Amino acid sequence: SFEQVGEEALRATLVDFYGRVFEDTMIGYLFAGKDKERLVQKEYELCAQLLGAPITYSGRTMHEAHKDAHIMGGHFDRRLQILRETLADHHLPPAVQAIWLEHNLTLREQVTSYKPGECDASPDR
Repeated sequence: SFEQVGEEALRATLVDFYGRVFEDTMIGYLFAGKDKERLVQKEYELCAQLLGAPITYSGRTMHEAHKDAHIMGGHFDRRLQILRETLADHHLPPAVQAIWLEHNLTLREQVTSYKPGECDASPDR
């Protein structure tokens, strides 16, 4: 829950996470030119709400925010792996990590049309 993590630890985790994502060799290019602070804030709202904080997410839908990015299944999986590592490195409670990761998995179809492990680069996608 949000009380187990707190605002400071949640923000620190997200700042670290986006630092890793922006610098990542495999997926960093997808974030080129993006506003890192804005992404941290929107993800904070989303995660805090997910964990039970009385906060409203003010961003676009996941589909709307990602529709032009051409995110493949491998990109989605890489981001998920970086998130998994970041959550563990910040020693967030296992139940919080599980909730956060499971929620990210539910967003796959809104972010990419590719299934896990699929990397078909056909131009019609």
